Amino acid sequence: MRISDLFLPPMDSYDTQLAREGEDICRVLDLPKHVRQITWMDRIFWHTFDSDRCSFGRIVGYFPAQMKGRLEPKEWRPIMASSRILRQIHGNPPVRSIFGSTFGMIILLLGIAGASVEGFGWRLALPLVMITAGALVLVNSYTQGQKNLKLQADLLAARVEGRQAFLTVLRKIQTFGLTDIVKTERRGFRRHFSSRPSLSERIHNLELFNED
Repeated sequence: MRISDLFLPPMDSYDTQLAREGEDICRVLDLPKHVRQITWMDRIFWHTFDSDRCSFGRIVGYFPAQMKGRLEPKEWRPIMASSRILRQIHGNPPVRSIFGSTFGMIILLLGIAGASVEGFGWRLALPLVMITAGALVLVNSYTQGQKNLKLQADLLAARVEGRQAFLTVLRKIQTFGLTDIVKTERRGFRRHFSSRPSLSERIHNLELFNED
């Protein structure tokens, strides 16, 4: 035990077991083990905690408050593994995302250049359309790149914890009918500008995955 651990708030038996599972995930992934506190939260400022995800700070694991006790500590393992893996691959965006961002930036710059040349008037319409299109392409490329990284992290976590175990947990969460899960499933066109894959997308992604 470290001296700093003495100042951490006490955990109940559920959180203690969850922290142990988190430490073991770090061991399996060959990462530094430092999950010494579990915190359940709805949001931090503008950031909300998704019901099907968790995240980690330096020594603290952050979990969605609405999910406490709904899963057994061991059932969190695939979700924790995906979160840990995501942190490791976050600096390597998909090539498609890079090309999309570059294309969007070119359109945006051309639109800005055109607007500065044309000045005010009806001829400004085309540059404004180009600026809007470029901005949309940039946002879409970024959010879809982040979404693809999360889905990729799920596949890597499935190799570690097992595809069927991961699918079982996600399907179980789906049965809870939690508000944020339902809203994500009903996004429609807005899903193209969100970095969060829906639970159905995560499940479908794993269903197509071959562990061999």
